Amino acid sequence: MSVDALASFEAKWSQAQPELPLALRFAEDSVRPFISAFACLSNEIASAAFLIVEVEVAASKLHWWAEELTGLSNGSSRHPLTQILSRFEPIRSVDTKEWALVISGAFDQRAAKPAATLDNLRDSYLSLLQPLAGIETRFSSQLDSLAMAEAAALSRLFHETIRLTDLLASDRLPLPLALLAKHQLSREDLAQSGESRNLALAEHFSALAARFDAVDRSSLSPLAAIRLNADMRRSRRAAAAADPLAESTRQRDRLPLSAVWTGWRAARRMHTSG
Repeated sequence: MSVDALASFEAKWSQAQPELPLALRFAEDSVRPFISAFACLSNEIASAAFLIVEVEVAASKLHWWAEELTGLSNGSSRHPLTQILSRFEPIRSVDTKEWALVISGAFDQRAAKPAATLDNLRDSYLSLLQPLAGIETRFSSQLDSLAMAEAAALSRLFHETIRLTDLLASDRLPLPLALLAKHQLSREDLAQSGESRNLALAEHFSALAARFDAVDRSSLSPLAAIRLNADMRRSRRAAAAADPLAESTRQRDRLPLSAVWTGWRAARRMHTSG
């Protein structure tokens, strides 16, 4: 895989996730291409699981990735990202059953039903994010898959919430039913800004901020730590705003200065532990 090819994937995902280029600055040169390729691969799979609207297109892409990941360990991969990962022994040696769990978890997202509680909603995301986190721990013995998956699930909760309008249009619900019941909101009510919706969203973002704060940061990768730091602050701002949904999307392409310090500390732990 050429440097230009990898750079094109980094550019694609950096537009949506400013955490990625910052995190890659902290990666050691010897493993940077592999960390980048895995992050971009994870985003490609997550895109098919969460972002692609057309059911047939998403299913076709996930089936293709299932075949591609099966071939990663035996040298028959064709995609630029899996080709570079096949040159990194810790990832090349991942059992095909672990990759199968990733694809199965991605399909679970396409079939997900409305969740009763915030815990149920988080757990539905974990079916994809837990196996991905387990694979990512190959990059360092310092990483903990449970903490990594929890941080990723909370970030997914945040980013699915800010897509509320689009998801409602595609008959998906990124908020727990218990929250709607508490504030006496219907799906139709959620589609329009109003005091009741704003109160419900403020409560939701406040709950997310508290959960972000409780995650063990000592066992996160730089990317996960930076994302957690940024999304926690975004959640806090949204929870305190008069219009939480509008605030949650404001300045999404900017990171707080604290994210730099967070990423540096996470990288130092990984480099020290190996």
